[in-house]
Amino acid sequence: MYQLLVSGGVVGLFLQVVPITCLVGVIYAVYRYIRIKQLKTSVKWNIEILRLLFVCYLTGLINLTLVPHNLWSNIWALIYIGYSGSQIELFNGSFNFVPTIFKIISGDLSFGSWVKTMLAGNLLMFVPMGFFLPLISEKINIKSVLKISVIVPVVVEIIQPVVGRSFDVDDLILNFIGILIGYYVAIGIKALTYKIRGITYKHNMK
Repeated sequence: MYQLLVSGGVVGLFLQVVPITCLVGVIYAVYRYIRIKQLKTSVKWNIEILRLLFVCYLTGLINLTLVPHNLWSNIWALIYIGYSGSQIELFNGSFNFVPTIFKIISGDLSFGSWVKTMLAGNLLMFVPMGFFLPLISEKINIKSVLKISVIVPVVVEIIQPVVGRSFDVDDLILNFIGILIGYYVAIGIKALTYKIRGITYKHNMK
């Protein structure tokens, strides 16, 4: 198990942040339960569950993008073998301002399995953000999603070199597309659900 956690692979990175994600989820659930009891208001449990899942998703996303890449592997090394594996490095991130597609066209990079995995990962990582937003708030519309899909990836990429990660223009493009894909999938599901129930769905476009 330890080798998997510190392997640096996709599964290992996911497993590293599961405990903190669950902990934050439990804390949020307890907070919401107490808050609901205090307010004594009616509760839409489906919305509450979606909000809980969104909080868990954000926790995982933050840990996968905005903390030093070896922070959690060091923590797990400390837990398992008594000392951290490597020094946490800050302010030494790399920068890539040339989209991968241009590198492939010019022959500087081949479209191998690693490139496919990285591109797919950066796209899929932000799909849940666009998916959850219109489901947990009726105020979310395409204008607000467009703003979020620009601002959030830009902020993430600006912070990443500070925590020893990399600024990558590919991430900006794919994160933007991922959020929009998630948004339209959610809107499609809402429209289909309303249709099945015989209700006219009016999407908030303002």
